Amino acid sequence: HATGSVYVNFLTAEESARIGAAYGPNHARLVTIKNRYDPTNLFRMNQNIQPSI
Repeated sequence: HATGSVYVNFLTAEESARIGAAYGPNHARLVTIKNRYDPTNLFRMNQNIQPSI
């Protein structure tokens, strides 16, 4: 049954715009954490959360 949800492990590299949908309301908090601990985006493999700075 399709629910419209996104399962992060099934996203491909071309679907990076759907990362926010996969993490839902937690995405903004994860971006804040990424900005603080990995602003240069060293850990960018797989389903990457992009830093906003």
